[in-house]
Amino acid sequence: MAVRYARASAVEAAPMQGETILFNSQTNAFCVLNASAAVVWNVLETPQGVAVLAARMCEAFDGVTIEQAQLD
Repeated sequence: MAVRYARASAVEAAPMQGETILFNSQTNAFCVLNASAAVVWNVLETPQGVAVLAARMCEAFDGVTIEQAQLD
C-alpha cells in the first residue's frame, strides 16, 4: 500500500503578505511556510501520495524534474 500524506487536523493555515502561516492549536506554535512548503500544504487539502506531490511541484516551479521532486 502506498504512503499517503495528510494535513494535521490541529493545524490551521492563513495567507499573510504572500506567505502562508500555520498555527498548531495543540502546541500554540506558529510556522511560516516558504513557497515550496505552501504548495505541499495546499496539495494536501486531500491526502496524497508522493507522485501527486512531486507532479504539483513540477507544475509550480520551473526546472524541477519529477525525479528530483520525488527525492526531495
